[in-house]
Amino acid sequence: MGEVDVSFQPRWTPAETDYLESLAGEYPMKEIGRRYRRHAGLEGWPKRTDKAIQLKLTALGHPTRVRAGEWLTTGGAADLLGCSCARVEAWFRSKRNSEILNPQWRGKFRYVSRRNWRKLARQRPQALGGFSADQLFALLEDRELAEQVAARYPRPRGDWRVRCIETGQVWPSAVKAAAELHVSQSAIIIAMRRGMPVRVLGMTFEALRDVA
Repeated sequence: MGEVDVSFQPRWTPAETDYLESLAGEYPMKEIGRRYRRHAGLEGWPKRTDKAIQLKLTALGHPTRVRAGEWLTTGGAADLLGCSCARVEAWFRSKRNSEILNPQWRGKFRYVSRRNWRKLARQRPQALGGFSADQLFALLEDRELAEQVAARYPRPRGDWRVRCIETGQVWPSAVKAAAELHVSQSAIIIAMRRGMPVRVLGMTFEALRDVA
C-alpha cells in the first residue's frame, strides 16, 4: 500500500505547524518525519506522511535539505569552514575519521551531526588543523573547543600539493592545478583516485599529501 493521498489529510493546526518549524533546517528530511510522527503520536495529532511534511515545509518557506542545522551535509560543513567540498570529502577517506564522524546517508547526501564533528575535534583535532577559531566555532558551536584546536593546529596537517607524473610540475593544490590547466577540480581529483589520466589533457596526477 502506498502513502496516503495528502489531499485528504486534515488541515495543519497551529501547534503542529509550530512543532514542525522547530525541526526545519535542523535534521535530514527522513529524520524530521520520524521525529514529527513520534511527537504527533504523543499529542494525538493526525499521522502525516513524508510527502505531506515536505509540502508543508515548502509552503512555509523552509528548505527541505539541511545544510547548517544540527545535521550537516558535506557542502554545509564546507560552507561553514570556508573551504572546498573536496577537503571535507578527504576526511572521510580516513577510516579513523569516518568512524568518528559516523556519516548517515539520506538519498544522495551524506550527513554528519555537529556532536560528531565535536567528537572529531576532541579525538583527532589534527584533522581540523589550518582553520581559524571563528571558522571552527561555526562548525562546532563550541567556542572553547574551537579555540583549542585552532591554537594547537594553526596549519593543516599533511601536504596538499598535486604533481603531474609526466612533467613533474607541482601545484599547491588541486584547485590551483585545475585553474591553470583549465579543467575542473573534480576531473583532477577523480583522475588521482582512479590512477588514470585526465582525458582532455592526457596527463596523470598524484597527491603529495596524507589525509589527517
